Amino acid sequence: MENRLKLRSKLLLALLLTVALVEGTVPLTNERVRRLGDMLKCKCGCQASITGCNMINCHFSDPVRTQLLQMVDQGLSDKEVFAEMERVYGKDILLKPPTEGFYLLSWTMPFVSLAGGLGIIYLVLRRYMKRRPAAEGPEPAVAESSELAQYRERIDKDLSDME
Repeated sequence: MENRLKLRSKLLLALLLTVALVEGTVPLTNERVRRLGDMLKCKCGCQASITGCNMINCHFSDPVRTQLLQMVDQGLSDKEVFAEMERVYGKDILLKPPTEGFYLLSWTMPFVSLAGGLGIIYLVLRRYMKRRPAAEGPEPAVAESSELAQYRERIDKDLSDME
């Protein structure tokens, strides 16, 4: 009897947890909410979009999904939805920064940095190539010392004896 009671309480606990988890998440059945949520960044630390956050009962994405669903149900346009989200959470909620003002730097700096890096590499290589001495014909022959001449004669003699 006691084992049966433990089993029932475990099953009831599992059922309650499942219901709580399912109830806590906002279903993404609305295509427009899903599309808009893909353009907004979750601020729970996962660096994913609002609809891409896979944290169960996320403290940020779940309420924002609910807000998105309410705004879409009210008939707000995409621009109005984004304006409201920017007003409430700031411009850093947008996954893609706007192309105006200071945010324009975030679009241009990667290209400027890449061009600057390639320019520095070009200048360093050009300077390195200028410093290299130009090859001017064959190297002048080194004067043979008397010891080297003796060794050469001995090698030639030994090689001729081998034949």
